[in-house]
Amino acid sequence: MRGKRKIMSRNSSELLIEPLIKRSAFLAGMLVMIFMYWAFAHFIENINLLDTLNAVWHAQFPHVPSLPHELVTLIELFHPRVLRHFIPVITGWFIAYLAAVSLVRVLYDLPDNAFARRFLNRIVTGSTSGAKPVITTSSTLESQRSDSVLLRVGGPGTLIIPDGEVAVTEINGRYYRLLIPGKHKLIPFEYIYTQISLRTQERQITAVPLVTKDAINLTADLSVTYHIDRGGILPTLTQPYPFDEEAVKRAAYTRVNNGSGQATTWLDTPVNTAQGILRGIISNYNLDELLHPAGGAREPHYIISQDLKRKANRALKEIGVELESIRIGRLELPEAAAKQYIDHWQANLDAQIQLALAEGKASSWEEVEMARAEAEVAMIQAIAEGLEKARLAGSAHTMRDVIALRLIEALEKMARQSQSLEQLPQELLAQIDYIRSGISLTQQLPASHDED
Repeated sequence: MRGKRKIMSRNSSELLIEPLIKRSAFLAGMLVMIFMYWAFAHFIENINLLDTLNAVWHAQFPHVPSLPHELVTLIELFHPRVLRHFIPVITGWFIAYLAAVSLVRVLYDLPDNAFARRFLNRIVTGSTSGAKPVITTSSTLESQRSDSVLLRVGGPGTLIIPDGEVAVTEINGRYYRLLIPGKHKLIPFEYIYTQISLRTQERQITAVPLVTKDAINLTADLSVTYHIDRGGILPTLTQPYPFDEEAVKRAAYTRVNNGSGQATTWLDTPVNTAQGILRGIISNYNLDELLHPAGGAREPHYIISQDLKRKANRALKEIGVELESIRIGRLELPEAAAKQYIDHWQANLDAQIQLALAEGKASSWEEVEMARAEAEVAMIQAIAEGLEKARLAGSAHTMRDVIALRLIEALEKMARQSQSLEQLPQELLAQIDYIRSGISLTQQLPASHDED
């Protein structure tokens, strides 16, 4: 379609863009315009050398026919009055060239004008002769850009991709093609956007900050092993680093600004993703559940690892990364958090002790009151029994002594029952014995049959 570029596929690993105007057509057009300008200059100068040239010609060769009109016109085109019209054209062309060189040097931050002239000539002619191929790796690409115009600006040029890596190129800021390991010729302004390693990667991070459900701070080491999604293709001797093209494209364009002016790439995304998921998982556990799981419960570390791997693998698939393994180190309490946990545990323990003491004290008071009630009943029963025996004995003095003696016995029984619950004064029982011995009975009473 007219006015649009066509993308033609030469093979599976190389695409070529058909330019809007072919170079041969451009050169032919320029030649036509120059010749027309030349003819116009001849026309406005109105030069006629036919008579002059024929006179000179006949003077030298009298018997030779006159010069052809076309030859005279061709000679007239090289007349100084005609050629002087090319002075502003050549001057303007030269000034435009110098301006283009200066613009290219400033625009692409090239070291000097000579460097810019070589680059401009390479763009205009499309020739890469004399330029050494550039060998890049995923780890050195960004550092090489400052020293290589091919990597900083783009083609034309020759690029070599080492084994185990692929490169993603762009033209005008849009994805163009994927370069597999080998030697490649870049077309003008074909820019190496990024280079990706197909080898297995491992990233480790220490002391990942975590917070439990009960607001206790923890730390843990985290290790993640991953590689570019291989699309289900297993490595072989002939193809040791298979890859899925769509996965490479997704990984190449996975860039996140971290707020400090630097962008994180697909290499940083797996460990960052795993950190976020791990924090979410740990926030659902209390510290006691992590350190001291209840009897019969599965090891929480294993459960957390499996949950983390499942969730991380699902998230990384979306950016073209396949997770191989993930390992969580031992959960550790920082020194300040350890003191915080001990204080929290001690407070809970103190609360439980106080609750147990309160419950025990309430139970003791209840038992004391019950003992006192039983003693009062026993005392009343003893007094009633004494009164009955005194009545049968028929003596008022004896009745008084019996009542006093039974009262003393009831008090002693109540004191002995209370002694098992509360500490009694040591002289209390002695005083009771002393009072009993001081009572004399005028009449011998039958022995009591109640149980002390």
